[in-house]
Amino acid sequence: MCWLSWTKLTRAKKQGGLREIQSFNDSLLAKKSWRILKNPSCLLSKILLGKYCKDNDFLKVPITSSTSQGWRGILIGRDLLTSRLGRAIGDGLSTSLWNDPWLSLKTPSRPMGPPRLSDQNLKVSDIFIAQTREWNTKKIT
Repeated sequence: MCWLSWTKLTRAKKQGGLREIQSFNDSLLAKKSWRILKNPSCLLSKILLGKYCKDNDFLKVPITSSTSQGWRGILIGRDLLTSRLGRAIGDGLSTSLWNDPWLSLKTPSRPMGPPRLSDQNLKVSDIFIAQTREWNTKKIT
C-alpha cells in the first residue's frame, strides 16, 4: 500500500488529490441513510432503527447530545437526503399538502403558506376533484 500525506489526499481531484474528502464522506453517509430508508428489513437497519428509532420515524428522529458519532453521521446523511427529497403525489392520500415536499424537476417545493388552522392537516387528495387528478380551483384560491 502506498501512503500519501493528508494534504495530498484532500486536494481536489484535478490537482492530484484523491477527491474532496468532505463531499465524499457526505455522499457515503447519505448512501447509508438511503439504504436504511429503502431497506428497513436488512440486519443493519433493524439494529439501528431498533436502537435509535423506538419512538420516532427515521426521518424525524432528533440528534441529541448523547447520540453516538456513527449514528450522528447517519443522521447528517439523512438530513442531506431530506433537503433534496420530494414526494411523488400519486393519488395524494398520503402526502400532506403543507408539510411534505412535493416532487419537482428542479427542487422540492411545497405550497406557499401559512395555512389556515382548518387547512393544516389537508392531504393533496383533498384538493383534487373527485375521481380525477385535476385541481379543485375553488379550494386552492
